[in-house]
Amino acid sequence: MPDNFYSLETGKPFTHCCACDCQLSEAGMHIINKSYVAGECIFELAMCIECREDMNAQLSEESRVAIFDFMHDHTDMDQREQELGTDSNTEAYLQSCITCGTDAHGLTNYSTGAMFSHTTLVKGPFPMLICSACEEKLGETISDETRDVWDKFIGEHFPGPPSEIELPNGNKPLLM
Repeated sequence: MPDNFYSLETGKPFTHCCACDCQLSEAGMHIINKSYVAGECIFELAMCIECREDMNAQLSEESRVAIFDFMHDHTDMDQREQELGTDSNTEAYLQSCITCGTDAHGLTNYSTGAMFSHTTLVKGPFPMLICSACEEKLGETISDETRDVWDKFIGEHFPGPPSEIELPNGNKPLLM
């Protein structure tokens, strides 16, 4: 597992799902999301794929379609796969924003996402980086119902300061 997807709290790979507390080593597939502001990670989570699918089912149909359309309209996954294949190093996937192509070296506000099978990084659309400008545009497509689901999830699973975190645009980080 690439260390840029380790937990900042422990300095080691995530071990449990933030939603159901299952052991990720036994869950099979899981995702890891991190949000950075001013180059510092302000939010991170690891979630088993079952909980991710449960979360996705709670989103409004309008938001699911909007997210799909945004990614489809702003990302050329076929070109990305041709350029990177499945044997590129992790940094190659994270060198630019997946939607606008902005070079990551100039970014201070962005989010990353990755999918794992046990401890093996699954390459393809993931891992990915999305800049804060594109994340804000994506966030504008999400319904209030979906935003409420996400805000409730953060509040229930990350009590205290993490649930109060906001990106510079005033929104909570998005789950990729």
